[in-house]
Amino acid sequence: MPGKTDRRYLREILDLEQLKKLFGYFSEITGLDVALFDSSGREILAYRKKNSVCQSAKNCSKCREYINAGSISSSELGEPYICACGCGLIMCFSPVVYREQLIGSIACGPAVLWEADDVAKKEFLEKTSGMNIHVDIDRLFDSITSCTCVNMTGAAQILFIIVNSLTKEHSIYLEQRAEITEQQARIAELIIDKKNTVNKTEKKKKKSAVPVYPAEREKELIACMKNGNAQQSKKILNILLTEIFTFCDCDTETFRIRLFELIAFLSRAAAETGAPLAEINRTTVDSINKLRGDCGFEQICFFASQAIDEFVRVIGSRRNPKNLSDNLSRAMNYIADNFTGELTLKDAADAVFVSTFYLSHLFRKELNTTFSDYLCGIRVEKAKELLKKGKDFRIQEIADKTGFTNPNYFTKAFKKITGIAPKEYKNFFK
Repeated sequence: MPGKTDRRYLREILDLEQLKKLFGYFSEITGLDVALFDSSGREILAYRKKNSVCQSAKNCSKCREYINAGSISSSELGEPYICACGCGLIMCFSPVVYREQLIGSIACGPAVLWEADDVAKKEFLEKTSGMNIHVDIDRLFDSITSCTCVNMTGAAQILFIIVNSLTKEHSIYLEQRAEITEQQARIAELIIDKKNTVNKTEKKKKKSAVPVYPAEREKELIACMKNGNAQQSKKILNILLTEIFTFCDCDTETFRIRLFELIAFLSRAAAETGAPLAEINRTTVDSINKLRGDCGFEQICFFASQAIDEFVRVIGSRRNPKNLSDNLSRAMNYIADNFTGELTLKDAADAVFVSTFYLSHLFRKELNTTFSDYLCGIRVEKAKELLKKGKDFRIQEIADKTGFTNPNYFTKAFKKITGIAPKEYKNFFK
């Protein structure tokens, strides 16, 4: 049954205890009742004032009909929907969407946008004549909040943003957990196969051998990634992760360190394809930062899988690039020839005879980056080349040779893009 399924989803993706507190704060501030309904209009959770008309009419078939209609309308709009309820009062509905399906709604109200005079009371009695609502009309109208349409809309927008932010957060979490579970099941099978193979080998020939890092598998992964095959790359990655974990004697911290190295190799391989440096750097830094966090084996594997997806995407964007405009191409050539000096956006724009605004627009539109980030990426790449040569350049000298006027800023920019300080990077090539 859809309603039953929706209620299960609502309980999975929303923390009802926290939502109840949120409803209480919201009601105290706005003076409006607030409730969570499933897609059939049945109430899941509510915070109501004393003498609330909604409490008296709870689960009335007429109310459910209006709630259902309001939920659908809000879903179609993709935003809060203000309408009259079955009692003729004003309600506002916000959709709760999961996996692109409407599973419920948040309603705030009722409210009146007019004076509660005798005409309004008479209309209310007519609307509710068949709803078995037995309350004192004067006391009921005293309990209904009166507000402007602007205030009603504003209150609904606040609730809409908060609740759907929670929904999105939990949806992403559940999807990631499902992906992690699937990946871990496959890796577990591979580990068992690997151990069985090792056991058979040991029975045939007992010897003390130094573990060998799976370098050939790593090359296979890099080649597949360069070809832009995301699905096959992830299959190879799972095998490689299993082999690296075995190589590390199943020690998570050693495994994490080896993954840092793997990300660095993947980053360099992506750069060799001519993919945009800014995006490669962003993916590298993001991946390294995630691996540095407090995460276990399964999270490390998941982050590595995400990194593969991103590197393949970046490489793919280079394989099928939009034709760069002549103005941007000439600006990039000018930057390549002049990045060691004090170069500004205006200098590059003047060199190709366009406005600074237009050149900035071209960088964002065609390279998905800014002039400053692109220039910084070029300078850092040159600095990496100097560091790899192994010469005893001081940080100040490298900063001067690559266009960074301040050595502290150079170190900060280098670490932001590569994830490590220049000195640490240099040590890799000693």
